[in-house]
Amino acid sequence: MSRPLFALLNLGLILGAMSWGLHWYLHAAADSSGVKGSRFLGSRVRAWYFTNLEPFERLFVRLGVRPIAITYAQVAVSVAVAFAYGAGLVFCAGWLVLFAGTLDILDGKVARRGVGASPRGAFLDSVMDRYAEFVSYAGLIVLFAHGWRVWAVLLAILGGVMVSYARARAESLGARCETGWLQRPERFVLLGFGSIFGSLADHVFDTRHLLLTVTIVALAVLANITAWQRIIYVSRALDESPHA
Repeated sequence: MSRPLFALLNLGLILGAMSWGLHWYLHAAADSSGVKGSRFLGSRVRAWYFTNLEPFERLFVRLGVRPIAITYAQVAVSVAVAFAYGAGLVFCAGWLVLFAGTLDILDGKVARRGVGASPRGAFLDSVMDRYAEFVSYAGLIVLFAHGWRVWAVLLAILGGVMVSYARARAESLGARCETGWLQRPERFVLLGFGSIFGSLADHVFDTRHLLLTVTIVALAVLANITAWQRIIYVSRALDESPHA
């Protein structure tokens, strides 16, 4: 089977799955009242996805799986992401990115049920999340070892780190900070689907990582904009604080 034909078959399967998922989404009755959305992922989308994850969440709780174990699994998957990108397996890497993002959601949901939740676990989760994100991007650095795209990857790493740091530092000072366009779930979605469809475009049209490059540039720009949105938001909040 030729590469373009194989890619078109994969694209057909993905579009079919997306059509089925969209139909399910439009007819689902997920409760989004307590779910916060963002500019890119609305509360209804998140609520729909959370609802689909509930069977796995209940399974992990029933089996007594600790949240930190899920976090370590996410790091392991992120290492696999790095090796996949480094080996040029962009299609596989995209799916692994989405899987890592799902594990990132599940560890928090299991922890909120009180299964093995602790301050130590919360601390390790935050630290491991940073390692996982950096490792994933390290694979892209290997993939784009020569050329300007390495700088785009580095800027995307910087933006992701600063988005997380701004929130952590704000919370340490008593300010809430959940604002911004491109938070962690959005970064998983953008990189994952950008990699999947970018790989298919490469096979069909020989675009030489064009869509993946656009995705990385978008990540670099939007993540740093998000970081500055948080910097400005927290600065204003602290200025208005009576203890500032």
